[in-house]
Amino acid sequence: MNLEIRKKEIAERLNEIRALAEKEDNLSVLEKLEKETDALQEERNLIDKKLSMKRKFDSAAMFQIRSDAEAIENMEKRGKDLKEGRTVTVTSSNVLLPSHTNAEIGAYPFRDVSTLVDKVRIVNLEGGETYKKSFVKSTGMAGLTAEGDPYTTAEPTFGYATITKVKVTAYAEITEELEKLPALPYSQEVLRGINIALRKKISQQILRGAGSTNTFKGIFANNVEALADNTDIEISTIDDTTLDEIIYAYGGDEEVEGGAALILSKNDLRAFANLRTTEGRKVHIVDYSASTIDGIPYVINSNCGSVVDPNTEAGTYCMAYGALTNYEVPVFSPVEIAKSTDYKFKDGIISYKASVFTGGNVVGYKGFLRIKKKAATVGG
Repeated sequence: MNLEIRKKEIAERLNEIRALAEKEDNLSVLEKLEKETDALQEERNLIDKKLSMKRKFDSAAMFQIRSDAEAIENMEKRGKDLKEGRTVTVTSSNVLLPSHTNAEIGAYPFRDVSTLVDKVRIVNLEGGETYKKSFVKSTGMAGLTAEGDPYTTAEPTFGYATITKVKVTAYAEITEELEKLPALPYSQEVLRGINIALRKKISQQILRGAGSTNTFKGIFANNVEALADNTDIEISTIDDTTLDEIIYAYGGDEEVEGGAALILSKNDLRAFANLRTTEGRKVHIVDYSASTIDGIPYVINSNCGSVVDPNTEAGTYCMAYGALTNYEVPVFSPVEIAKSTDYKFKDGIISYKASVFTGGNVVGYKGFLRIKKKAATVGG
């Protein structure tokens, strides 16, 4: 149906209803006329909307036709100009779209540094050089003394852990264009990356520091004073008894110690999680949100060897179990970050360097039980 014709018919009918209503006295008839009037007005409004949309569409179509005609005309003109040996520049918003850059840099989606860095004991010793910590190795036992006899000697035995200053550094370069780009905060990411790099090195040194010049004494080092009397555990595989053996081997003879955590690789944690009983039930409940194995806290650190990895050599330290506060990291200076444009001035390179003076050592007697990978038996 032609909408304009129908709109005209509605207008004529509304005029007729208006004339009838002026003469009519019957209330019910007037109500029917009022309902018909409302329906016709609603239909007319709908027709107006359709006509309005049609006009817009027709207008857009005409605009497109004109644009296409202009484009064809421009192309014909360009062809004619090219034939005449002239160079022209033709631009069209329909051909090239502007490039857009998101104002945020996608962060690295995984954890950068082991949580071990945040769980050991941090000691603020700004301005210091060397830190010595004494620890109790044993306590004496009282005796039963007869009248006139000398008292029983019951002196505690002490040991000492020395922590020397270690310089941890990080360096990065970016071009001046990256720093000046307004769209992306590259320089902020570089500074964030430098801080992460420092923490990564400290995390590695807490476990693997050799205890030589300018290194931490890591938990796995051979010359840790507090662990000198320890007997390491050696295991060749992870089975349903491994966790109990570790827990009962740690601490003194009077109690099963609480508050200790297991430091291990992700690979060995998976081995604990995959253990099954003969009925197919899980041997251990690994809570990944609380970071516990059967309620025992664990810390993943990539600097641990893996017992279950066939490429791990025998004698490699793979796990440690103990109270994490038994390891101290004194901070002898705040982190200092410096920026320079002089080093590669000609190349337009901006340099960043960061340093912190710190150190680390085990300060609790037998504070950690260390677990090595056991050598394979001959013929086994």
